[in-house]
Amino acid sequence: MLISVHLLLVIAFNIFTPIFAFVLPTPRAFQQFPLSIAPRADFEFEFEMPMKGITEYGTAQVKIPPTLESSKIVVVRYSLPFGLDAAPSNGKVVVTKDGKNGELVGDILRQTTCWRGKNPGLFDVSKNADNFNAVVGALTSNDLSVTDEIVLVFERPLP
Repeated sequence: MLISVHLLLVIAFNIFTPIFAFVLPTPRAFQQFPLSIAPRADFEFEFEMPMKGITEYGTAQVKIPPTLESSKIVVVRYSLPFGLDAAPSNGKVVVTKDGKNGELVGDILRQTTCWRGKNPGLFDVSKNADNFNAVVGALTSNDLSVTDEIVLVFERPLP
C-alpha cells in the first residue's frame, strides 16, 4: 500500500543560523513512500556551550535530521588547541583518523561551535561541506582569545 506526499520545501539560509523550513502542499511535485517505511525522527539533543573564564553562554538545544539510514549522534569536547583528522568526501566532512576524545574513522562532522567576535554560535557543517574553507574557518574561529574549548557534533554510522 502506498501513499502520496505532496511537498515543496522553501529554505531560508545563513551559515551561522539554524535552517528554517516551511513545507507547502503542491500538486505537481510528489513522492510515493511505502507505508511500511517510516521516516526517521530528527536527532534532538543539548550540550553546554563552551565558556571562557567565568563567562557562561548556556545550553545549546539542537535538532538535526539524520543523513544516514542507521546512525547516532556523538558529541565531543576538546580543550584548545586540538587536532581533528577529517576531509571532505561525497558532500560530507568525514573523520579519517580516530581521535583521542571519541571520534572514529567514518564519523560525519555535522556541527561545530564557532565564534563571531565574542559571540558563540553553531556552524552547520553538513550544510556547508562543499565549502571546506568555510568549515575550516568555523573550526579555527574557536581560539584561545574567545574560548578554552570546542564542541564537535558527529553522526556515527551504525552497523
